[in-house]
Amino acid sequence: MTNPSLPDGMTRAPSAGGPHDGYMPGFGNDFETEALPGALPQGQNSPQKCNYGLYAEQLSGTAFTAPRGQNERTWCYRIRPSVKHTGRFRKIAVDGWKSAPHVLPDVISLGQYRWDPIPMPGVGESLSWITGMRTVTTA
Repeated sequence: MTNPSLPDGMTRAPSAGGPHDGYMPGFGNDFETEALPGALPQGQNSPQKCNYGLYAEQLSGTAFTAPRGQNERTWCYRIRPSVKHTGRFRKIAVDGWKSAPHVLPDVISLGQYRWDPIPMPGVGESLSWITGMRTVTTA
């Protein structure tokens, strides 16, 4: 990279690695940083299983009404999810109120989940569109 000239009165901090060593210049560019090697997934944003047991979360900084090319986003791979439910939700026993969950206690609670992929069919097992569908959760 060439060293661009600076306007009068401006100086550049000395750097052994070049003019952009240690920071990421530019606006509207995409950047990646990782604390541990291999922490960022390659070729995908939201893998089922992240390296180091991290949680993949996307933050969107643009309203859904913006054109696709102008949408901005940030993918974070966190040690803990930004929203964590501390346990199962409990029903509230008040006449006239209905609260979640509306299911039996042994059914999955209404919380944040990420499921493993459904196993592939065995050799010789044939599935149609209907028989291949699986219920993941209900509300």
